[in-house]
Amino acid sequence: MTPDQHAVRAAELAAEAERLYQICLVDYQTNINEDDHSDEPHVPSADLAMLTATTQLAQVHATLSLRAPTAANA
Repeated sequence: MTPDQHAVRAAELAAEAERLYQICLVDYQTNINEDDHSDEPHVPSADLAMLTATTQLAQVHATLSLRAPTAANA
């Protein structure tokens, strides 16, 4: 991928991470942890895992977009 392609992918993933964050935020604000019957809000671990992975991928692509093209990619 070229730096420009990495930048585009980073922007796409950042938007997806924002969408996932909003889902987690709603879950946190509205869901009660039914497993332990507490009043503490609960966010499913799968949602948090997807948010984490998507954010990390966005960071990788953003970093790669800042690199100067190598001879192989030029």
